[in-house]
Amino acid sequence: MASFDTVRFGTLEYAPADVITLPDGLIGMHGLRRWLILDMGDELPMKWFQSLDRRDFGVPVMAPHYFADDYEPSPPPALRSVLGTRNDDDLVALVITTVHPGGTRITANLRAPLVIDTETRIGVQMALDDERYAVRHEIDYFKFGLAVGGEASENAENEARVGAGQEQPESAAASL
Repeated sequence: MASFDTVRFGTLEYAPADVITLPDGLIGMHGLRRWLILDMGDELPMKWFQSLDRRDFGVPVMAPHYFADDYEPSPPPALRSVLGTRNDDDLVALVITTVHPGGTRITANLRAPLVIDTETRIGVQMALDDERYAVRHEIDYFKFGLAVGGEASENAENEARVGAGQEQPESAAASL
């Protein structure tokens, strides 16, 4: 097991196989290439995307269906090549999420989703040119509320794909 000291969670232990690599980093942060996905609690469908290249940087991420039902970003062939994708079922999309002050508003950047191949553990942040989606796209609070309460049917599927919650922050990347 490897370990990494973070500002938010203290020392994390993780298996090297849990690391997700973004060869180009995030948009505007090209040097941040190695990441872990951490659970934020049993009932919360939100995850924490923690940089292993910068101990003080991470962002909350969620499955995009909490924001838009018809949202299915599909990487073009050039990005599929970077991801090493052989099977579309291995692709998972996540969106960087913002919980605004007071926690009363949650938005996500649907214009720049993260797409990760669960087999190769390689991801990219895609820049979409789609006017239907915003950089601060509001969450579907009803759907999110059901998921937090454990009542949403897609919550079980999301948890299985992105990682089951644990009592303390642990890497959820193994189940990605």
